[in-house]
Amino acid sequence: MFPRSPNCVIRQPARACTICAALLVWVCAIDAPAENLPEIRPALVGSMKRSLVNLIDPHALMQKGVQHAAVLFTTSIRPSGSTYGCSVYGGTPGSDALGDEVRRQLRESVFLPAVYNHHYTYANFNGAVTFAVLEGKPHLRVYATQEKSELADGHDFISPQSIYITKHIYDPISYPAGSWDTEQRPATVEVELSVDAKGQIKDVRALGGNSADQKFADTALKRIRNCTFLPAFRNGRPVDSTIHYTFVFIPNNFMWKP
Repeated sequence: MFPRSPNCVIRQPARACTICAALLVWVCAIDAPAENLPEIRPALVGSMKRSLVNLIDPHALMQKGVQHAAVLFTTSIRPSGSTYGCSVYGGTPGSDALGDEVRRQLRESVFLPAVYNHHYTYANFNGAVTFAVLEGKPHLRVYATQEKSELADGHDFISPQSIYITKHIYDPISYPAGSWDTEQRPATVEVELSVDAKGQIKDVRALGGNSADQKFADTALKRIRNCTFLPAFRNGRPVDSTIHYTFVFIPNNFMWKP
């Protein structure tokens, strides 16, 4: 569906997983002592046995009749690499089976954790999963970005990630309630965010979403401005970036619905 890119992890029909050489260096660092970790590193899908790309069964999706599908997902990554607070949304037509499988496997997945100041840290990960059957064979890819232009062109790009820094004081933020809370569907706000190569926010604005209430947009912008970010990475180097993504207000137990 998309060209190969170092910013994504690809699972081929033989259940193998491919990742670029630059990311393999980061994979090796996962078991390294803290003093050998880089100054910063984004959270990554990785190619471990319990990575998301290896837990999803592409052959099972093909047997369910899935031909072409893509979904977006958001999850938080602990310093251990485990996930929490996951959500799957924004699927293409016919992506229900893929979305259900990503939703089910995210809670079991292990990622390569983010690094800040040479230590593992909590990070929020916005990604995408694509699936396609080409010449009778299933192809599954997991990306570390939701930026459509980057996905379409298969660029080596990892979106900025918000992180939690120990001892940093973050302003408390109350999240608004809405009909989505009882209907078990997320409220969303579409956001445009500009972050420089040092992780500093240059600009952020709300573009819209599925909630007409301005309080959701105001809360999303306040939450983003309150975050600490790792910069985007292109070709393994931090860069200035402007991205678009969906800020999701997650109802209780939305991720774990059957």
